[in-house]
Amino acid sequence: MPNASIISTAAQIFLGGVIFVLLSAFIFWPLEELLEEKGASKPLFKDLAALWFYQSYGLWTSAGIIYELAYLIRGQLPPQWTQFVSHQSYWLQATIALVLAEVWVYSFHRLSHKFEFLWKFHKVHHTLVDMTWSGASRQHPVDFLLIIVGANLPAMVLGIDLKSIAAFIILERFYTVLLHSNLNLDWGWFSKVIASPKLHAHHHNPKCRGNYAGILSFLDVVGRTYRSPVEMSNVESVTEGSRTDQS
Repeated sequence: MPNASIISTAAQIFLGGVIFVLLSAFIFWPLEELLEEKGASKPLFKDLAALWFYQSYGLWTSAGIIYELAYLIRGQLPPQWTQFVSHQSYWLQATIALVLAEVWVYSFHRLSHKFEFLWKFHKVHHTLVDMTWSGASRQHPVDFLLIIVGANLPAMVLGIDLKSIAAFIILERFYTVLLHSNLNLDWGWFSKVIASPKLHAHHHNPKCRGNYAGILSFLDVVGRTYRSPVEMSNVESVTEGSRTDQS
């Protein structure tokens, strides 16, 4: 018979995923309904199921893999490394965890669009063309694991405070839902620092070749893959206009 503590943990993980979906629906569904002319799209069951699973058992499975890999790798590093990190402030550790994770997300995402082997997993996510909050976790399991494990493993190896890592994961998960919501929101010039829903929606346009960053879009600026939705729409308008003139 299963241990009572195992059942309790499994139930808590299950409930955590349900709470995440409910909070996302409570926040983003009304916003899409109120702010967008067409209103909110009706959530698909498969998207809600993916959102629940990946934010519950998916994350915990990733955490187990990360913990085991970090334990093995950390044993090969000088103890001075982790001691130095542990003496830094909470906010510095949180910032380092964020930057390390985002560098991985940007690099892996860019490679996923370049190499066929990775694209065959990542293309599942790009079936989301009409943006909606409920489709944020429409992903292949391999794509999800590689992103989550790669993003958080460096921080664990360095011994960064787990509270910092947990804070980043919570921020990143909810911000990911925002980025995939059908909200025509843009942060102006600040979108070159922090990604906006409008910027990420442009990435899901089949014609776009850029905007690979997760939260920190300045990585796209540095990597010369930043594509402004405004500039691209102007180019498309000019192109369409020239075609009309020629006809």
